[in-house]
Amino acid sequence: MIKHKTRKRRTQSQVFLDKLKEISENGKKLISNITLREALTWDEGKYIRVKESVNAEKKIIVGRGKGGLVGLAAAPGAKALELFVSYCHADEALKNEVIKHLTPLKHLELIEVWHDRKIPPGGDWDHIISTNLKSADIILILVSIDFINSKYCYDVELETALERHDQKSAVVIPVILRNCMWQHSPFAKIQAIPKDGRPVCSYKNQDDAFTEIANSIKLLAENILAQK
Repeated sequence: MIKHKTRKRRTQSQVFLDKLKEISENGKKLISNITLREALTWDEGKYIRVKESVNAEKKIIVGRGKGGLVGLAAAPGAKALELFVSYCHADEALKNEVIKHLTPLKHLELIEVWHDRKIPPGGDWDHIISTNLKSADIILILVSIDFINSKYCYDVELETALERHDQKSAVVIPVILRNCMWQHSPFAKIQAIPKDGRPVCSYKNQDDAFTEIANSIKLLAENILAQK
């Protein structure tokens, strides 16, 4: 008697993930919900149910771009955006708070943060900083009067950052930490955060400011990844 092997039926979650993997080039970019739903030929109700189930298992990342975005979490070949933090050491404590609030974006594999405290002992700091600055997708400029007065920050890092911004090879985001006359600086033409360029230190609860900063960077990262 010949026994026939029964083919194991794929679950709806597996169908969802397989189709997402297929049209996202193995997870290298985010896909709009409309595009994925149409590729699956599912009705909206079924799509939402399965998507929520897969999301609960942390197998996808969900973005808030136009129409909503979805991508594979920890997909082979997927690469988080490189985020470079340019700051003055006088603002070390505030820089640490910014990075702390960006941790959820790292967990979502949207960004990888780099700053000069990651330079190993004995490293050629000027070369290492230059290399990371020139490869970054997003460059945060943490603005204060100490940043503006720092020759290295203002004349070296900022100049390279603005050149890359103008060339559209990276996006520069001024983050206003402390009140100063930054409106007369060469980066004043770029939209600053928090909203309306309000200094972080002017917030009664600075966690509100840092959360606003993180949300702004999340939206930017999702939009950049969706276009790759």
